[in-house]
Amino acid sequence: MTIDRWRAQDWEIWDMADPFEVANGAIYRSTGLRLDEGELVRIGFRIEPRNCNMLGTAHGGIIAAVMDIALGRNAWMAADRAAPTISMTVDFIRAAQIGEWLESRARFIRKSRRFVFCDGVLLGDKGIVARGNGVFAIPDAPVS
Repeated sequence: MTIDRWRAQDWEIWDMADPFEVANGAIYRSTGLRLDEGELVRIGFRIEPRNCNMLGTAHGGIIAAVMDIALGRNAWMAADRAAPTISMTVDFIRAAQIGEWLESRARFIRKSRRFVFCDGVLLGDKGIVARGNGVFAIPDAPVS
């Protein structure tokens, strides 16, 4: 599994007015790439020096946060509303470097009345950086 060759015309900033993105860097959404089966949206993120630990590689916390966004935005699309994270696991496969472009391959697995289940990987220039899975709550629809 490899990342698609990065082309600016295939991505746009997905501005959700999220304070996380202001502090840590923009989240991108794929606009021109073919999605894999079960994949409702693909996100991208570039590792910057502010995302790194004292070893000069991406901090595990930023990798987990990007995974949460990748899985969570797929859950959001499946639920047709924001779906908060109930549970998530992340396995760190290799370190991501400053300047490295990460892309998600997140998959919507199942939706029940109350939950959405997703899994996925974050891919970098040299393959898989992390894999994860999550469970997301579907809040009751607002009463109008």
